[in-house]
Amino acid sequence: MKFFILIFLFPLVLFSAQATPFLKPSFLNLKEDLEEAKKENKLLFIMFHQEACPFCDKMRRITFQDKKVQEYYTKHFYMVEIDIRGSNEVIDLDGQRLTEKQFSTKHGVRLTPVFMFFDRDGKVVAKVPGYIELQEFILIGRYVVEGHYKNKNLVQFLKENKGK
Repeated sequence: MKFFILIFLFPLVLFSAQATPFLKPSFLNLKEDLEEAKKENKLLFIMFHQEACPFCDKMRRITFQDKKVQEYYTKHFYMVEIDIRGSNEVIDLDGQRLTEKQFSTKHGVRLTPVFMFFDRDGKVVAKVPGYIELQEFILIGRYVVEGHYKNKNLVQFLKENKGK
């Protein structure tokens, strides 16, 4: 009996350990997602991903599970996921209706993961490809939240703030 209980509970524990609190359940209407984020004084960003992407999985397993990342991003952001091969309809911020695949192509995303951050007006202010370490992911969040994108590029900001 204990064996069956363990088999039942193990996936639940595993799934809850992989939860991403700043991932917003979305109908992929980015106009609505941006409005909801603004109402809660948060910013929107997209994680472009695809099935079996090892670096996407690593982001979810390592970076997104870090307590500091979770606290900072839950406080300041909504994340929406877009499957670069997906066929679900996305309503872009300009109102255009596209599939996830078309949306990804429109924004120049062909590999994953890619993180695209928006300001409160829906303008893209940072687009970052690849697996991102914990400290750098928080710095990227700060770059957007604190408005540093208005007067310096992301690479410059990261160099100046590495280790802070």
